[in-house]
Amino acid sequence: MVGATWQSLLCNVVSVVTSSWGLFKCTKVVLPPSLSQAGHKQFLTNIAVAFTIVNNVANIANHLVQRLAKDAQLKRRWYNISRHVTLPIAMVLESIVATVYWPLRLFALQFIMQDVAKGRAPIPYKVDIAIHLLPLVFQLYDHYLSGYGSRFKLSYKHSWLIITSFGLFYNRYLHFLIVPNTIQSYPYPFLNVDEPLRSVIFVVVTSASCLFYALYQSFTPKAQPLTKRE
Repeated sequence: MVGATWQSLLCNVVSVVTSSWGLFKCTKVVLPPSLSQAGHKQFLTNIAVAFTIVNNVANIANHLVQRLAKDAQLKRRWYNISRHVTLPIAMVLESIVATVYWPLRLFALQFIMQDVAKGRAPIPYKVDIAIHLLPLVFQLYDHYLSGYGSRFKLSYKHSWLIITSFGLFYNRYLHFLIVPNTIQSYPYPFLNVDEPLRSVIFVVVTSASCLFYALYQSFTPKAQPLTKRE
């Protein structure tokens, strides 16, 4: 188990600030009637950013535990939770958000936002970047470049089970929030299709998420420089 680095701590502190600010600003955007009843809690972006904040807090707490705690078992438990559970899950979620969002945001806005007038998004670019790009940038830096990263311990089987379970949960979650045969619609226009096509979309996105985990496992994080023991 490598030692916690100040680069990782600073990365997570900045990330929790920018993500919290972005999420706060995003939830102040007035939604159209077709989305207002289910509210901001229906958007995958907001769920992913909320989990990113959880991951940031877990990593900040882990840094404090590694520096201050004497119990080796407690230190290992926090290390495993923050570096091998919350971080890989957050990275996969934010990867899907960024990969799906930005191409459509730049070239086909009507597929991800409801009632968009003249191609203008209701979210300012600063907020857009804070919730759709910076979380992943900070996570990639934390894992690969902070000197505190190592290959994730989650097996491909367990990662697949977690990602698939989340995909199924989000599908049912939206089904619970959105009342059929009303003015309500799904948060993203590309989901406003009949079954089984909607389920096919969820399967494709979930499968892509699993590929992201495999991709991240194929690259080795930067090793922490060795220092002489005092």
